[in-house]
Amino acid sequence: MDNTNKPPVALKLLAGGIAGASETMVTYPAEFIKTRRQLPQFTNINTNTPTSSLTIIRSTYSTVGLRGFYSGCGALASSNFLKSGIRFFSFETSRDFYDKIFRTKHGAGQRNPLVNVLSGFTAGVAESLMVVTPGEALKTRLVEDAAKGGRFTGKGFPGVAVMVVREEGIRALWRGAVPVVSRQATNSMVRFTTFAMMQEGVAKRWPEVSGNVSTTLAMGAVSGVVTVYASMPFDNMKTRMQSIGGQYTGMLDCATKTLQRDGIWAFWRGTGPRLVRLTLSSGIAFTVYDQVIQTAKILQQSPIKELQTM
Repeated sequence: MDNTNKPPVALKLLAGGIAGASETMVTYPAEFIKTRRQLPQFTNINTNTPTSSLTIIRSTYSTVGLRGFYSGCGALASSNFLKSGIRFFSFETSRDFYDKIFRTKHGAGQRNPLVNVLSGFTAGVAESLMVVTPGEALKTRLVEDAAKGGRFTGKGFPGVAVMVVREEGIRALWRGAVPVVSRQATNSMVRFTTFAMMQEGVAKRWPEVSGNVSTTLAMGAVSGVVTVYASMPFDNMKTRMQSIGGQYTGMLDCATKTLQRDGIWAFWRGTGPRLVRLTLSSGIAFTVYDQVIQTAKILQQSPIKELQTM
């Protein structure tokens, strides 16, 4: 995510979109398992513990096979294509804005950490309000519906959206918006800040490996780990509020009932599969984004070089 020779707006959006769709297709089974574990109806009433990941894997595979692990993937992949494009574009655009306010420049020394924090927060709010909340609302319904008989089976992403709006109103797509905004703002703020700090540190101490694929993958993975633990409570509340027939009046109500019923550790329920997913997805997203930008630059320069040699 170098700031020199800034790519055009369309390229930032496209590169971010490709990065988001790529990581979703690779990591979605972990997202499916995490969502199932977070839903209250999959909690053992006697022991007050969630169904284990292994039980969910066995049950899903025996019932519908491998395709069952991709139930709701279309909704999330479409959402993530748009979300990731908006995320990377919003982050880099807002970072340029905050650089001017704080009078800092990347390359002229270490950037003010507050610039990355504010830029990440801005990107998280933008992506959650524009794309993530409706996409997550539909994904949660598809995952939950798959375990209840598959009323949405074969409907497709647009068909499910139409059914939800017709039955519950347009506001149903933004149910759980507060925890989603909180989660995404925390996600982007922590992820981009952690990644930027490591990126600057590596460039300063080990410039020979700065920018290569393996380094970007590793830094992205580490930023994903930090992000998971910081944002997990919001993710759990989001899933509960967006489940079919939402039973909570707001985020505070959801937090209170969850704490009373399931205890403090319920807020970190599903951490295992989400840790797997975000560790991989964060590394993949940063790497794919950088590679798309670099490839576009090479393709853009190739005709110029050919003309110069003629």
